[in-house]
Amino acid sequence: MVSEKLNLWYCDTFVAVPWQFFFLILPLFGAFLYGQEKYRLAWTLIGIWIFIQLTFSALTNFVFSCSLE
Repeated sequence: MVSEKLNLWYCDTFVAVPWQFFFLILPLFGAFLYGQEKYRLAWTLIGIWIFIQLTFSALTNFVFSCSLE
């Protein structure tokens, strides 16, 4: 398990704040570019967003224990 100090820092920095929702700009902009027929850049942005979301979800669910009580 990770140290309590690192766990607290991660939970306070990444889980308890709404800045992570700004990453939703990536797939929305990717969808816009897809509509403009710029497929490669669109799928690149969507893929980056998927990677970031899966990484944060895995860290939050399996590595750190963040209880928002």
